[in-house]
Amino acid sequence: MPKSTVLLIEDDNLLRMGLKSMIGMKEDYVVDADVATGREGIQAFNQQHADIVLLDLRLPDMPGTEVLKRLREKDKTVKIIVLTACDSDEMLFETLEYGTNAYVLKGENPDELFLAIKYALNDDLFISPRLAKTIVKDYLFATRQRKGFPTLQCLTPRELEVVRYIFDGRKSREIADMLSISIKTVDKHRSNILQKIGIHNFNELRQGGLYLLDFMKQAE
Repeated sequence: MPKSTVLLIEDDNLLRMGLKSMIGMKEDYVVDADVATGREGIQAFNQQHADIVLLDLRLPDMPGTEVLKRLREKDKTVKIIVLTACDSDEMLFETLEYGTNAYVLKGENPDELFLAIKYALNDDLFISPRLAKTIVKDYLFATRQRKGFPTLQCLTPRELEVVRYIFDGRKSREIADMLSISIKTVDKHRSNILQKIGIHNFNELRQGGLYLLDFMKQAE
């Protein structure tokens, strides 16, 4: 059975050598090329399309996301494994939009990388468990807020504007100046907001931060 070919794009020479050696010990894979920059990676892929690309996101000449985008434009079927130290869920979602097959965090158990490759070859998505756990915890936290936090749909457009400024930490004087209204009117809005959504003070409002931000985006 032919081995799956691998292209390594990693600027850390020691890590790249270590990965090459580790992959070379596996019977199912062979490293066709290993490079240190994004441009070299794209050129190497153009010369000989690898089955699997291991891609670092922090490269010296261009963002790894740009390399990912270009490789995906050239080949819809190549399996691209992002191997990175970046544990940001925003970066994860960006790479998913560009078509990565797996997102693996550096420093984890090497078995995780080979598990990610197997998932990718089977057209399944793999995300490092440590990062996936964080995303799930954030999702559950936001869901609990949505269930437990009073609805803001009863507020008028002006009251929602006041809520936005309060959430940003603005004082009544600042809000009055920004909205060109009196402080007395701002205080009246504040009182109405508390009464309508059934909370005692605006600290409770700020505790619903994730829910509030999500609601504000939908209301824009």
